Amino acid sequence: MSQCFKLVNGGFVDKVIVFDTLPERLTKNIRTRAADGFPRAWAKWLSEIGSLRTVVKTETSVDLARNWTFKFTPIGKEPCFFVLDYQDINSDKEAWRHICDYLKTNCGPEVRLKEKIEDMAVALASNPTQPLSVEPEDIPVINVPHETIAEPLHTELVKPGETILVQENAPKKRGRPKKLAVEA
Repeated sequence: MSQCFKLVNGGFVDKVIVFDTLPERLTKNIRTRAADGFPRAWAKWLSEIGSLRTVVKTETSVDLARNWTFKFTPIGKEPCFFVLDYQDINSDKEAWRHICDYLKTNCGPEVRLKEKIEDMAVALASNPTQPLSVEPEDIPVINVPHETIAEPLHTELVKPGETILVQENAPKKRGRPKKLAVEA
């Protein structure tokens, strides 16, 4: 499952980049936006690469004591962009920094990254007043290796039948030392 990121910078043209299988912990709190306003080919392409979000139906009810209850029921998935305002909003800056750090530490020499990952993204138009001039197939896909979690090595420090002697230290008293009166 790939994630298509739309990098928003106020007053400039939005940029788009695709990451192949970023861990969910990096994308969990990032805003998503449906592909509304884009040609149908974009929605189809986003569906094909797996950049999807869950659509929920919200049911609201009020009881006699005026307590509101909300019920969220997933009803399907829709194609979406993960949207980051990576220059202005602090939470988005932090999320983008985590993604860049993850890529720099986990992508091997077979994946050539630029110094700034945002420079690899493709602008949707030549300038802000022009219409969309990029096709979905022109968007670069950065292959991210799957995250491997190393299993801890289980080495026994104490072997069965072995006795360990431990010296106990008296607990230290906290606070300032008491002053004793000295006669002159």
